[in-house]
Amino acid sequence: MQPFSGQKLDKIPAHVPPELVYEYDNARDARMLEDPHARMRSLILEAPPIFFSPCNGGMWFVTRKKAIVDITMNPEVYSNSFIAAAASGEHKDSQPGFMLLPIAVDPPQHTAYRAPLNQPLAAKSVAGLETAIRVMTNELIDKVLGAGRCDFFSEIAEPLPVTLFMKLAGMPTDRLAEFRHLATQATSSTVDAATREATFKRIAGILAEVIKSRQEKREDDLISRLLDANIQGRNPTFHEMLGYSITLFLGGLETVVNALGFGVRHLARDQELQAKLRADPSLLPGAIEELLRLHGIASTPRRLMRDEVCHGVQFKQGDMVLLLLPAANYDDAAFPNPEQFILGRTEQHMTFNTGPHRCVGLNLARLEMKVFYQEWLKRVPPFRLDPQAPPRFMGGFNLAITSLPLVWG
Repeated sequence: MQPFSGQKLDKIPAHVPPELVYEYDNARDARMLEDPHARMRSLILEAPPIFFSPCNGGMWFVTRKKAIVDITMNPEVYSNSFIAAAASGEHKDSQPGFMLLPIAVDPPQHTAYRAPLNQPLAAKSVAGLETAIRVMTNELIDKVLGAGRCDFFSEIAEPLPVTLFMKLAGMPTDRLAEFRHLATQATSSTVDAATREATFKRIAGILAEVIKSRQEKREDDLISRLLDANIQGRNPTFHEMLGYSITLFLGGLETVVNALGFGVRHLARDQELQAKLRADPSLLPGAIEELLRLHGIASTPRRLMRDEVCHGVQFKQGDMVLLLLPAANYDDAAFPNPEQFILGRTEQHMTFNTGPHRCVGLNLARLEMKVFYQEWLKRVPPFRLDPQAPPRFMGGFNLAITSLPLVWG
C-alpha cells in the first residue's frame, strides 16, 4: 500500500454511486494545507458523510462520529492487519515484515498484545513522570523567553514530548533530531514507497540495538518491561519487540508534538482564552480536552475483509477506508456548535480514537499537555502568531504543523 501516491484513478469503481464521489487528497489538498481543521469542518458541510475519492489510488473517507464508532467496534469486517505489510514493504513473495504491535493485529490477538502496555501507560504509572516533564518544560522556556519570540514547533513542541518519550522507552536522547526526522518520514504523505520502506528499516535497525542491549541488561524503562511481559504464557519474541518498539517510536514522536502545536496556535489566536487560563489554571484539564477536539491529529485506515453495507453505503472486500477522526470532531450530530471552543463539553471527542484501538498513550499525552500549559502560561507573557511568518502545515495520516513562529512582550 502506498497510501498517498498521488495517483488518481482513471475510472471510479462500479460499486461507487456518482453522488458519493468527492475529490479530496488527504496529503495535497490546498485548503487542508492552508488550514487543516477549517478543511475538516468544510468536509462535514460539503461532502457526503461517507464519500469516495479517486485520489491516491482511490479510497473511502468516513467523517461522522457514529459511523466511525461502528466501524472501529467491528474489527472482523474492518481490519487493521494490513498495516504490517504496508509499513515494512512486505510483498506476497517476500519474508514477513515486522508488525506494528498492537496496532496491526485485530482482536482477539490485539487484546493479548495490548495488555502489557496498559499498566506502564496507566494514569497512575505515568504520574511519576510529572516532575521530569516540568523540569524539561522549564529548561525549554528558559532558552526562548528572553528573545520575545520562537518557532514554537521546532524549539518547544518537538523536543519536549520526544525527549520525554525517549527517556520513558529507554532510547538514546542525544539523537533527537535524527529520530524526529525518521518519524516524520515514516508517516509523511509525500515520500515514495521506497523511501518509506528504507525509513522503516532504519528505525528498525536503531531499535534493534536498544532491544539487544536490554536483553543483556534490563533498565528502568518500557522496553525492559516489555521484554518480561506475559503474552499468553510467554515473553515477546525479538520480532514482536521490534513491532512494539516501532509503534511506540511513531506514537511518541508524532502525536503530542502536533497536539501541542495546534493547541498553542489556537491560544495565540484567542487572547481572551489565554487570559482566562492564566487567571484560573484549574480550567486547564477541560480546556485541553476541547483543544484536542478542535485539533485532532491522526486519521486511521481500515481494509474491508468482506462486502459490507455501512450506514447505507456499499463497501466491497479489499476497499480501503480512512476514518477522518479530526473531521468527526466537527460532526454537528455529535458536538453542538462544533466550531466553537466550549469549556465543559461532556461528549467524548474522537482525537484518541475509540474501540479496541483507542490510543494507549493518552494518559501520558494528557499529563504532558497539562504540565506544559501550566508552566508556559505561568512564565510566558501573552503570545500571538508572528504576523511576518504564518504557520505551515502538512497532511497525510497525521495533520501536522511544520512551523509555528510566535512573538510576545
